[in-house]
Amino acid sequence: MKYLPILLIIIVLTSCNSQKSKKTTAVKTDSLTIDLVDLKAKKMFNSTQKITVEDDPVYHKTKTYNTVPLKALLEKFSSVASLKQEDLKVVFECEDGYKPEMNLIQLLNAKAYLAISDADAPAGRDFSLILKDGHEMKAAPFYVVYEGINAKDGTYKWPYNLVKIHFALANENIAALLPINAPHAMAGYEIFKNKCQTCHALNGVGGVMGPELNYPKNITEYWKEADLKAFIINPAAYRNGVKMPKLEIKPSESEEIYQYLSYMATRKKQ
Repeated sequence: MKYLPILLIIIVLTSCNSQKSKKTTAVKTDSLTIDLVDLKAKKMFNSTQKITVEDDPVYHKTKTYNTVPLKALLEKFSSVASLKQEDLKVVFECEDGYKPEMNLIQLLNAKAYLAISDADAPAGRDFSLILKDGHEMKAAPFYVVYEGINAKDGTYKWPYNLVKIHFALANENIAALLPINAPHAMAGYEIFKNKCQTCHALNGVGGVMGPELNYPKNITEYWKEADLKAFIINPAAYRNGVKMPKLEIKPSESEEIYQYLSYMATRKKQ
């Protein structure tokens, strides 16, 4: 009997270690989010390869980066390889609130890389600063780049200032944003989804780099129609130092976006 307490302690410790092992395995196997900053802190990116990008869409010149292949990284640090990939999308989460999305299969089939650093960066920096519309912006901590992809193809996303990669169902949140019995708003929905949602949210769905556009007040409820349409086309004509870029939106597209935003005023977050 005098050995019983010791035996019980051994059993409890063995059980705890077993549960801890199972929990660790579950996290590694079932993860749908990759924290890139955490991986860097754990020195997971020490081995890199140089990739040269012709006509880089962010720096607007030929650039060379120290990278890791993105597909290998996704398969190593998430459960994406064991999932039904055709049903999934990739959501890139950036430090500044920018949140672009793209089809997972499309990403995996491309020569995509995670840039860890810029080979041309000045001493003491991982990346050169980005100059955009008179603003200095940072590409760090990470930037997604490609080989052999035309930068003008908007279906491929080149997120910089990247901190996390998340996987979600391709149709996630569609019901919250899709026009219902409102065919006049469908064209604007498609444009908003492709050009605006990365920065702006509607009912909490979308990026947070720019302001929420639907609640508590829809933007069409406090902006004059003509001004809002013109602002969408050329933000800098209205605000000095505005961060919203000129997205090459045509007047007809601005009208369609306005019609969609007006429709969403009837479907505010409860």
